[in-house]
Formats: sequence, C-alpha cells, structure tokens
Amino acid sequence: MAIAGFMIASPAAEQVFGAQSPWLRSWTMFSAIGLGVIDASFEIRGPDGALVPLDRFEMLGAPRGGKLKWIKSGEDLASVIKRLCTAAGQGADIRVRARLGTRGGWQTIHTDAENACCAG
Repeated sequence: MAIAGFMIASPAAEQVFGAQSPWLRSWTMFSAIGLGVIDASFEIRGPDGALVPLDRFEMLGAPRGGKLKWIKSGEDLASVIKRLCTAAGQGADIRVRARLGTRGGWQTIHTDAENACCAG
C-alpha cells in the first residue's frame, strides 16, 4: 500500500505543489508513443447552416483501420483536408480542429475559426 501510495502521490507533489526532488517521480503527458500524434476533428456546414460532425472515413470511403487512421504530420493533415474538401465539392465549408501531442501537452495546430476549404 505504501509503494502504491508513493507511485500515485509523487507525480502530484510536483504537479500540484511544485515540489521537485530526484526521489519524486515526475509525470509527463507524452514520453514517446504520443509525441507527434495529431488529434483532429472535422465538421461540415449542413444545408441549414449548422455545423455537424464529419466522419473522414465515411466521407472518403476509407477503412477505419487503414492509412487514414493516423494523421502523423502537418502534411498528412493538409492532405486529409484537401481530400475532404474535394469530396464535399465546391463551396463546401469544412471546419477543422487539430492538436499535436508534445512533451508539454497538447499544442493547437489548426482551429475551426475559418473554412479549411478556403484556406490558401
């Protein structure tokens, strides 16, 4: 119990109280696996003007376990956006929110402030 308590409490000591010691285990959001991962969500403006979630797999006719599952770079994200805009047709309004996993936590790399299909 004492060891389990130490494992749980030591990261909190640094995060909550700012305590730093070589004896306390630090907590890092991503140490290797999540670094560079891009988490993206897509919405499309419907005929009634409302934004609705857009399933990239369905829109592009791609398998959920295929290459489209992981967006690994800004270039991959740009390619997915371009493909979605093409599939949606001229005048489509697609909004994209994307964030990148870094050692310091999530970093926003794309906001839904404007139509991604009109972005140069």
